[in-house]
Amino acid sequence: MNSALRDTIVCRIRPGESSSPLKYSAMTKGNKIILGIFTFLPFVLICMYMLSVMLLVKNAILSHHADMPFPIIGDIVSIVIITLALGLLSFGLLVYYIVHAINNPELEGNEKLFWAIIFIFASVIGFPVYWYLRIWKRNEMLTMSAT
Repeated sequence: MNSALRDTIVCRIRPGESSSPLKYSAMTKGNKIILGIFTFLPFVLICMYMLSVMLLVKNAILSHHADMPFPIIGDIVSIVIITLALGLLSFGLLVYYIVHAINNPELEGNEKLFWAIIFIFASVIGFPVYWYLRIWKRNEMLTMSAT
């Protein structure tokens, strides 16, 4: 790397400032509730997915005519739509929570890595746990530590 370019990059980051371009900021209670709704939404979509699969099986068993594929097309379309919504929502939450955990100044280095691993391997379960412990209860922890 060119030394002038390296010096320019180093000089732009002041001592005590984060090198991350994303700044960590506190959330309002309304934003926490909206994030909580999106965080628990995958559980609702998983239930809808299982219900759609059960309806598909029921309709496939009950319609044993020659035109069998047509009654279950609607069930298949609903399964595909729910699966796409679940996948997009889960990926968006994965990105958001990993960025949030990495930029959270209250977490130490090892805990940031722990949360990132939890989000990658147990995302749907890890999101609500992190939301409750590190986002929802944040104000309570700050008031308890201030007293």
